[in-house]
Amino acid sequence: MPCLSVTEHVEPQDVMTSAETRSILTQALPPLLDTTSRRDPLATSTSSRLPTFHQPRSGHVLVNGSGAHNVITSSNRYLRLSPMSAEEVQAMRYDKKDLMGPVSPGWQVYVHPEGCLYYCYVSEIVFGEYPKKIRIVTQVDITRDGISEIIENLAKLAYSHAYHYPHFPVDVDLVLELMDVGETIIGGYYFVHRENRCLFWLQDFDATVILRECNGVTELSHKQIELEAQYWKHVGLFPHVIALHCEVRRQLQQIIRFAISDCMTSEVSAVCAFSLDVLKNTLDLIKDVDVESDCIQSAHDKCFIARMMNHFRHCQYLNYHGQQGARLSRDQTVHGDTYDERSMMMKCLAPLLFNAPYEYTYSLHKLYVDTLVNPLDWRTFVQKLNAEMQDFNLLATVLLNVNVGFLAIQSVDNGGGHSLSQVASYVSVISSFGSMLLGVSLARQSYTQGPDMVDNAQAHLQDLMHPKHGLETLAIVCSLPYALLMWGMIFFVLAFFTECSHNSSTATLVSVIVAALIVMGLVVWSCHTLGGSNLSAECKHLFRSVLAAAKWIEDLPRWILAAMRSPSAQA
Repeated sequence: MPCLSVTEHVEPQDVMTSAETRSILTQALPPLLDTTSRRDPLATSTSSRLPTFHQPRSGHVLVNGSGAHNVITSSNRYLRLSPMSAEEVQAMRYDKKDLMGPVSPGWQVYVHPEGCLYYCYVSEIVFGEYPKKIRIVTQVDITRDGISEIIENLAKLAYSHAYHYPHFPVDVDLVLELMDVGETIIGGYYFVHRENRCLFWLQDFDATVILRECNGVTELSHKQIELEAQYWKHVGLFPHVIALHCEVRRQLQQIIRFAISDCMTSEVSAVCAFSLDVLKNTLDLIKDVDVESDCIQSAHDKCFIARMMNHFRHCQYLNYHGQQGARLSRDQTVHGDTYDERSMMMKCLAPLLFNAPYEYTYSLHKLYVDTLVNPLDWRTFVQKLNAEMQDFNLLATVLLNVNVGFLAIQSVDNGGGHSLSQVASYVSVISSFGSMLLGVSLARQSYTQGPDMVDNAQAHLQDLMHPKHGLETLAIVCSLPYALLMWGMIFFVLAFFTECSHNSSTATLVSVIVAALIVMGLVVWSCHTLGGSNLSAECKHLFRSVLAAAKWIEDLPRWILAAMRSPSAQA
C-alpha cells in the first residue's frame, strides 16, 4: 500500500474527536476502573522507580494555535504530549542510527524481526482499588543519558491525565516517541486497546495522516476500520509485547479464501491489492504458523499475520466497506467522478493522433479511481505500455532503415532535394525518429524507477490530474509514439507512390493503383470485422473531433480580431 505526505488543509472528517474515541472504546469494554480516589495512580506503584512527576494543569494546550493538535502539558511546561499514529512511528524507525548500549533498569530490549531495536517497560499501578499493569513501548534509544527518565516522565504525564477519565480501559499499552528535544520536550503518544483492536488518544487527534486517502469520511464505523488497520500496523512494529490468539489466524484464512474466490470470479476485485498467485501462496504460509497454548508465539509469525491483516483492513477502509455506496469493484467510483467532458485540445489533437488518446484516457480512468491507484492495475498498465513501446520502436527502426534505403535510390535523391518523394521521405524519417525517442523515454521511466514507479504512481497521477478532463494530458503523451509511427508510414507511402507515378507507364501505374486499392480494402474490412463497435466509436470520435476543429478554425479570426481590438480600446 502506498504512503503519501500529510495535506496542508485538514478537512473536518480528518479529525478523530475524543467523543468518537470514547464511542469506540465503549464497545465490548473490560471492567471499568474505580477512579473515585484522587491519588496519583503512579505514585502507588508497587514496583515503580519512576522519577517525580509534574501534575498536568487543567485544560488543553494548543500547538502553534491549531486546535487540531491538542497536547497535554506539565505544570512547568517542560513536558508535552502530542497525539500521533502508528504510521508515524513506522516512519521514524528508519531514521535511527544509534548503537545499542546498556539498558536502564526496568526496561526490556527486543529485536524486531527486521533487525531494529525497541524497548518495553512493564510495571503495576493502582487505579483506585484496582491494580493495573501498564506497558510502555518506545523506539527511542533509552541507552542515552537521561532519555529513559524523559520517557518515564512522559508516561506518568499520560497516565495521570488518563486518570481523570472515568471510562479509561484496563488492558492498554502506551507507545511513546520523542518528537522534539529542546527547552520543551515534546513526545508523541498513542494508547492501544487490545480487546477492541484500535488506537485511541486522550484529546482530539488530527487523523489526516491515516484518513487522507479517502474523501468524505464522516461515519465513525468507517473510521474504526482504519483504526483497526493502525492497530495491526502497531502489532507489526512491536510483535513481542502483544499476544495474538489463534483465532486471528483462522479469521485471516477466511478473509484470504474469500479474496481468492473473488479474484477468480471477478477481474476487478476490490477486496485486496494482491494477485491470485500471491493470495494462494499466502494461504499456504498461514498453515505453517506455529500455535502454542492457543496463541501465536513467534514474533516473525506475528509480523506476518499483522501485515496481512493491516493490508486487508486498509483495503476495506479505501473501499468504504460497510458504508452506503461501498466500492465493489476497483473501477467503480464512489464519488461519481467520470471526467467525460473533453477539452478543446483533446478534440483538436485526437484526429491527428488517430484517436489513440481516447483509448489511453479510458484505460487510465479505469485504474485511477477516486484518487486511488491499485498496484495490480498500475503494474499491468505499465507492462502493457512498455511492450507497446518496444513494438513501436522496432517498427520505427525498420521504417527508418526503409527510408534510408529509399533515399539511396539515384532517381529519388538526385541532389536537388526538391521532389515530393524526397520531402515525404524526409518527414517519414523525422517521424520515425520521434517515435523511437518518445518510446525509449517512456520505457526508461519505468525501468529506472522500478518498484518506486508503482509506489509513487498516485502522486504522479495526482499532479497530472485535471479537475474536469482527468488524465487527458498523460493520455496524449502515451499516444504520441504510435501516432508518429503512423504518420511516418503515411509519409513513406506517399513518397513511394509519388516515385511510382513519376515517369511510369500507364500499365505500371494502373497495376500499382489496383494493388493499393485491394490492400486498402482488405485492411478496412479487417479493421471493421475485428474492431466492430470500437471502429464505429472511433469514427464517431473522429467526426466530432473534425467538427470541433472546424469550429475552432472558424472562430479563430474572430478571436484574433478581439485580441487586437482590446489593446487599442485600452489606449
